[in-house]
Amino acid sequence: MYYNSGVDRKLIEILRILSEHNKPVGARLIAKKLEERGYKLDERTVRYHLRILDERGLTRNLGYDGRMITDKGLEEIKNALVTERIGFIITKIESLIFKMNFDVEKGRGKIVANLATIDKEHFKKAFQVMKKVILAGYAVSPYIKVFDEGETFENYVVPKGKVMVATMCSITLDGILHHAGIPVSPRFGGVIQVLNGKPIRFTDLISYSGSTLDPLEVFSAKGLSSVLNVVETGNGYILANFREIPMDALTKAKERLRKAEEIGIKGTIMIGEPNTPVLGVPVRIDKAGIALMGGINPLTAVSEAKIPIETRAIECLIDFEEMVNISRVGNFTKASF
Repeated sequence: MYYNSGVDRKLIEILRILSEHNKPVGARLIAKKLEERGYKLDERTVRYHLRILDERGLTRNLGYDGRMITDKGLEEIKNALVTERIGFIITKIESLIFKMNFDVEKGRGKIVANLATIDKEHFKKAFQVMKKVILAGYAVSPYIKVFDEGETFENYVVPKGKVMVATMCSITLDGILHHAGIPVSPRFGGVIQVLNGKPIRFTDLISYSGSTLDPLEVFSAKGLSSVLNVVETGNGYILANFREIPMDALTKAKERLRKAEEIGIKGTIMIGEPNTPVLGVPVRIDKAGIALMGGINPLTAVSEAKIPIETRAIECLIDFEEMVNISRVGNFTKASF
């Protein structure tokens, strides 16, 4: 499908709205969401566009319940308007940083989370892999949340036969710095080489500003990490991120990150000095670099263990108070959470 007209742009935006929900959505809610995104369409016009999408096989009409996007519709989103999606990830990051309201002093509020969906039959093994990686320190935080099949939160519904796991995303640390008045610039997602348990250098980088996909998901999908090897032998490759802050904010940033560590958010790998490279990555003039642990390392390790898993990085906000320290969980049963 060729996208050029304003009509087709609206169709794609409707598909995006439907893709953000795991249950049927009606014309009224779609119209509201479209208005939030700068498209003013009444319900009647939305229904007209929905009929077009139905005819193209991109949506499924469930009657009074509303519409759901089809697999063909999801594929259409991936292929449509690629030039307009350049920089999509950095925009999403900035939005989540703004919406995050976590108070590091009180240990309360919403943090940014990654989500993963796992078959219930594989969850016991997957949980043990995640726990091993998290307790070894290759995660942003030991706090996780598990959702059982049928549970709902935000716009998500856990499918039958599945379990959904949330881990803390490193964007949470960006939010902590941002809300402390420290300008932070997420620059790259990357891969860090580890030798004898020590991070040596970034070996691969993808800029957030020029990407339509999350860089860490890309590296994970291409098999460029070896998180389990790092945990078991001290050697291999982990997923990480690179940020910059003004050099004048360095002292305050270190204090905020130390405060975060006190409550179990320990994703900092290295904080550089002003105008000094961090793990081989140069910084811009009068900036200091910060390397942060990738929040999907525990989830990537599950994939490395050949356990089927669907991971979505930088996905949503979750209340920190609802999360549980994985070190306090003796087994994988839902009752433990």
